Amino acid sequence: MKKLLPILFLALLVACHPDDPVTPTEVSAPTGVKAAYVGNTSLTFTWDETADADYYVGRLELSDGTLVSGGQTTTKETSLTYDDLVSGTAYQFKVRVSVGGVNSPYSQVVPVTTLGESTPGPDPGPDPGPAPTPTPSEYYAQFTIPAAEDQHGQALAFPGAEGGGMYTTGGRGGKVIHVTTLADSGAGSLRDALAESGPRTIVFDVAGLIELKSTLKISKGDVTIAGQTAPGDGICLKNYATQISASNVIFRFVRFRMGDEEKQENDAVWGRYNENVILDHCSMSWSTDECASFYANRNFTMQWCVMTESLRASVHGKGNHGYGGIWGGKDASFHHNMLASHDSRNPRIDHPQVYGDYVSTHRGNVDYRNNTVYNWGSNSTYGGENGWFNIVNNYYKPGPASKKTTYFVDAYGSYVKEGVTYADRYPELYLSGNVHTGNDGITGANDASAVYWHNGSAYANYNTVLSSPHLLAGPSSEDIYTTTHTAETAFERILAYGGASLSRDSVDERACTDAKTGKATFTDGGNGSKNGIIDTQSAVGGWPAYEATSAELANVKDSDGDGMPDWFEEQFGLKKSDASDGNAKTLDSYGRYTNLEMYLHYLVKDIVEGQNAGGTYKKIS
Repeated sequence: MKKLLPILFLALLVACHPDDPVTPTEVSAPTGVKAAYVGNTSLTFTWDETADADYYVGRLELSDGTLVSGGQTTTKETSLTYDDLVSGTAYQFKVRVSVGGVNSPYSQVVPVTTLGESTPGPDPGPDPGPAPTPTPSEYYAQFTIPAAEDQHGQALAFPGAEGGGMYTTGGRGGKVIHVTTLADSGAGSLRDALAESGPRTIVFDVAGLIELKSTLKISKGDVTIAGQTAPGDGICLKNYATQISASNVIFRFVRFRMGDEEKQENDAVWGRYNENVILDHCSMSWSTDECASFYANRNFTMQWCVMTESLRASVHGKGNHGYGGIWGGKDASFHHNMLASHDSRNPRIDHPQVYGDYVSTHRGNVDYRNNTVYNWGSNSTYGGENGWFNIVNNYYKPGPASKKTTYFVDAYGSYVKEGVTYADRYPELYLSGNVHTGNDGITGANDASAVYWHNGSAYANYNTVLSSPHLLAGPSSEDIYTTTHTAETAFERILAYGGASLSRDSVDERACTDAKTGKATFTDGGNGSKNGIIDTQSAVGGWPAYEATSAELANVKDSDGDGMPDWFEEQFGLKKSDASDGNAKTLDSYGRYTNLEMYLHYLVKDIVEGQNAGGTYKKIS
């Protein structure tokens, strides 16, 4: 009878609270997976429905385990179709399911071969010999460089780079360094690669967690960190912050998930007092201060990044924190990012005191557009004293932790610290096209009614917004462009393509699912916080495993060390025994990008094409 009492009590609890979600600890792989249709160039797979499934992730690979371009797909249905495949080719398919934020293992692999020609043709006669080598224009067409960029007549940081940092050159034309170990330091480590000098592009031959033993400080610029080159599930940095303290830096497709295990009081990634920096498709979480803070930078862009779940009641000396970020700069852009499940600073648009001696050179116009803010706690976007900000086509969606707001910006008109006045006027704001799903009364409002004037009427610019936007300029006065969507479309695009999405991990999948449904998968933050605001990463399951198959590891083989793997050089007529062709420009018909840069784009070309669809390439100069 004693054993039966707890069971009866649990049953009573369930009966009294039928709507309380139950988070599973293990989820079984989907069953009944089969090839429902096999054609010459298309395949359809189906599987049995899993109860309470949030979504499924299908993965189509070649028979050796290499992921097909566009082969990893998320769906809520129990079928997937893949088109534009190669006839007579062996593929394999597997699928996993997410239930309540918990991912199952992948199903058993289903092997299948596309059909050859269904109707025999006439006698082909004598062997015509090898197929002709594609022309340069035929090679170029395979890269789907955004056509809107042709007007520039020069290379951008990479195809798809936009905003104030779009002309950053990073490691272009320099040496290539391969990261071959997940160790914190030593030969082949990321830390050692960043410590080298001169233009350099860093590529990854490994996948997994890099457990930092101290802050990863980038103090030598002219560098491109190409996280998209990592095989399998990619790269994640943990334990300590990453600090950018150098100019001319490109950082792409890397995860910064610091956590509390080392009791550090810091941001996941941050940087200030730099020039020409662009972060693209990065994922940040589990910071103990801000998730990602970038201000006092000139010609800066942070785009297509996902920032989630900063830790609120954690190790910060000031008590509860859990903030999104402080954002600002001069000719600085923040576009197509998502801030989700942070208590405040979503973002905190900056004030002049944090600039110190750089206020005259590194503070100016800031463009904040097409961002999503979901499930803020005590506040969303605020601050901006004495600043200049465009607030354009952003999407604000309250979640279960959100305090009700009646504004897009909580504008501050004064900043005083230790008796010193650093700011005495409200920011000059331009608003257009913003959406607040919790307050239809301000959705689309472009006037002062969409701003909360925090310090009352005593300060300059009170109750005033601009009728035209602030303009941005490149480092040599070049025009600045940003693909601009409606707020609603930008929200959808971020959920589909934001963050380190070449192989999206369960943390970003959960964040995007929660933002879409308006819910919180985890309601207990671990130390008192609730409704998606968390206090420790252990409350949400901690770090995922980041792995690569033996086939994926073999696929990065680069015989000549030029940063381009052998399969790519073979496919595009390059020489895998000649390292000099990495910095040649034979693949770009316009002579802008090196062959290495074309390879880096080729890996993510479908993401760039998909994310920009339906947008307008808009000049902001």
